[in-house]
Amino acid sequence: MVSSHGIANAFFPFAVALVAASQAQHAANADSFMFGACKIFAGSSSGVISVTFCMDALGSDSRSLSASHYSDLAIIVIDLLTSNTTSTKAKIDNILKDDGNGLKPGDATTVFFQSCQEAYASVLQGQLGIFYNVQAGRFPEAMSALEKLANMVEEYEKGFGKSNVKSLLATENHNSFELAKLGALLLNEEH
Repeated sequence: MVSSHGIANAFFPFAVALVAASQAQHAANADSFMFGACKIFAGSSSGVISVTFCMDALGSDSRSLSASHYSDLAIIVIDLLTSNTTSTKAKIDNILKDDGNGLKPGDATTVFFQSCQEAYASVLQGQLGIFYNVQAGRFPEAMSALEKLANMVEEYEKGFGKSNVKSLLATENHNSFELAKLGALLLNEEH
């Protein structure tokens, strides 16, 4: 006679294997959705966004595994953009505080970095509005704000070259630009 305990012990490994297979299938479907989205948006961005950048960005957040709509991925991108903006503003704050970098009050470089500092501070204030617009399904408003952000970042990066100032924010500006563009493209598909 087989005890109920023996049946449970025999069934447990099967249940664990079934759950693991289900989780692997879910992850594969999520990766497939995310990869498909990244492939579409890399193609439609005229080379602005690469599949690799898109996959790395979205793949850095575990919520992408449960995303089933482009707006889900857009929320992730907005959060990544907020994080990038926060760290960029902190970097600018440190550049302006550091007395060893040769910045002098009132010189063109200092004024330029102060302008960048103000711009990134205003971006941070606007991020919550973008998030709420996406949550409320007001995609055109969120897309417009993301496009304005991408344009602002692009102009600031160009400003370094025009001012003959070495960009200390090239990576951060590039990431902000691509994230803002990616977010706008994702929302455009939901629109």
